[in-house]
Amino acid sequence: MNTATLDPVRVDAPGAAHWNSGLEHAGRSDWLGATQAFARAVAAAPGDALYWTNLANAWRRLGEFGRAVESAEHALSIDPRQAVALRVLGESLAQQHRYAEAVSAFERLEAQDERHPDAMSQHAAMLIALKRPLDAVGVLMRAAAEKPDMAVLHAMMATAFRDAALVDQAVECLKTALALEPDNLQALATACYEKRHVFAWDDLDADVAAIERLLQATPAGVARMASAFSLLSLPLEPALQLAAARGESVLNGAQAVELPPLTAGECAARAETALRRPRLGLLSYDFHEHPVSQLIVELLERMHGGRFELWLYSTGPDDGSALRGRVVAAADHFIDLRGSSDREAARRVREDGIDLLIDLQGQTRGQRQGILAHRPAPLQVAFLGYPGSTGASYMDYLIGDPLVTPLELADLYTEKIAQMPGTFQPNGRWRPLPQPMSRATAGLPEDAFVICAFNHTYKILPAAFDAWCAVMREVPSAVLWLKETNGQLRDRARRQAELRGVAPERVVFAPNVSYADHFSRLALADVFADTWPYNAHTTAADALWAGVPVVTLPGESFASRVAMSILAAAGLEGLAMRSVEEYTAALVTMAKDSEVLPGLRSHLTLNRMALPLFDAAAYTRHFEALLQRMWRRWCDRLPPEHLAAQEPSETHPQPEMRASA
Repeated sequence: MNTATLDPVRVDAPGAAHWNSGLEHAGRSDWLGATQAFARAVAAAPGDALYWTNLANAWRRLGEFGRAVESAEHALSIDPRQAVALRVLGESLAQQHRYAEAVSAFERLEAQDERHPDAMSQHAAMLIALKRPLDAVGVLMRAAAEKPDMAVLHAMMATAFRDAALVDQAVECLKTALALEPDNLQALATACYEKRHVFAWDDLDADVAAIERLLQATPAGVARMASAFSLLSLPLEPALQLAAARGESVLNGAQAVELPPLTAGECAARAETALRRPRLGLLSYDFHEHPVSQLIVELLERMHGGRFELWLYSTGPDDGSALRGRVVAAADHFIDLRGSSDREAARRVREDGIDLLIDLQGQTRGQRQGILAHRPAPLQVAFLGYPGSTGASYMDYLIGDPLVTPLELADLYTEKIAQMPGTFQPNGRWRPLPQPMSRATAGLPEDAFVICAFNHTYKILPAAFDAWCAVMREVPSAVLWLKETNGQLRDRARRQAELRGVAPERVVFAPNVSYADHFSRLALADVFADTWPYNAHTTAADALWAGVPVVTLPGESFASRVAMSILAAAGLEGLAMRSVEEYTAALVTMAKDSEVLPGLRSHLTLNRMALPLFDAAAYTRHFEALLQRMWRRWCDRLPPEHLAAQEPSETHPQPEMRASA
């Protein structure tokens, strides 16, 4: 966007000299100098909308979005049709994640017949954030009519169609984006991801080869959106996945300027908290009905009032759910950061005196890596939400465990690895217990051997589907039970089975049901067949809680080792196989050997409440001890280092933690 409206200089007008000075500063990208000059201009002529508009734009370029909004609104109060002020207002509100207000500003701009495709793409992004995808499609269609060769418009249209559960339409939009920009890594990775949602595998090998080529050609440290999360479920070398995450983290933090480092006095004051209660912050978009909150809620409740003062920073919606209420109640302080820019949010974290800041997002949807890039906390830790290295220079630790993140694979992480002694995944006994349900109610044959594969369908690759079909060919009673994630899946999945010599009706689909019914229905399965290289995570723990054994195939990446870690915590580490052949044979054995499956199921159902996997009290002790080890190193002025797993009894004695007065 232009830095100023291009009106002729008004030499004799009040404030003109200051305005001209502001333009000179803006031309040199000296935005601090520009704001000072434009502020003097508006002081001299407070009724001049042009001066206020330029001040607003300078504040925007300086990253002071709150002040930009105030100045733009002042300009519009003088001249409601000031188009540049409307754009500055919309863009600044977008930076503060004030989605509905930003939409209103962009609508006013478009109503004036000001159709700027880049502004319209921001308008659409706000509509997508508000879960109005089809409205976003309408805006993007109009933008594409203005500039049909703008690839980002077609890529964003794909996101909108995907959110409207129209996967085929999303893929077609991405094909258009790639026709315009063949080396657009994000569009290519996203297209591959969306096609996998509906088993459209024809181009998979070619897509993977192209993604590998683009990642290998990208110099280290270059900011590049790679759709890193979507790549975790592809058979890529872990080093390439790390390269994707690195490029994305650089891009997400590109506008950040690190906050000033703590002074010596501030460091000393922080260190004193080791004898009291360090302030622990958790940052997430997902403090609502979401798997992340489901996993951590009992941990938070057990930590409440304990060794750490809990501060939760929420960037996502309040869905009014009971789970949201439990999360809020578990915190000592719950801060809603909606409406704050990354810089404003980082300042709030710094002002709150947070000692350790845990990010629960990584490169997942709703991420706010820009907050972390400002370095608001002395220690910044990646945990749970993203199953891999964030690749971010501003993250100090990643919490894993000896199976998920063995230290011999530390080169695959930019963070230092901090290992929990058991599984890294928090659980608890909060899940509903399965209740009696007939197979007929769930649409299953009564006498079938039911192979449940309830992972998201983007995780299912041809190799896993080949193995499941091989089992069904050898076990005539076997059926494959898939989660029906979208309405365009059913025919393609059954066609893929038929191509592999399996009758299409032997692929059965599970529609969405209530959370409680999900566990009752899940218990009807005989075995849960995992995917690779992206395993079941929360879904694997769900299956074990329901009494269903999980067979997995681990690899080297974090995402490919989670189910193995979960199985070990349930005393079933033997169900992590070493090859596809072993994996397939294990499923066949469970179907044919009448003693194997009942023994596994009994182990899970009879010991459910005693399994370490679901022991939230022990997990909380281990988690707090690990955080204390991190914090003690910082207090001792030691840099972050890999922290191998230790039982709490192995750690050095801790001073008594007392709440500060």
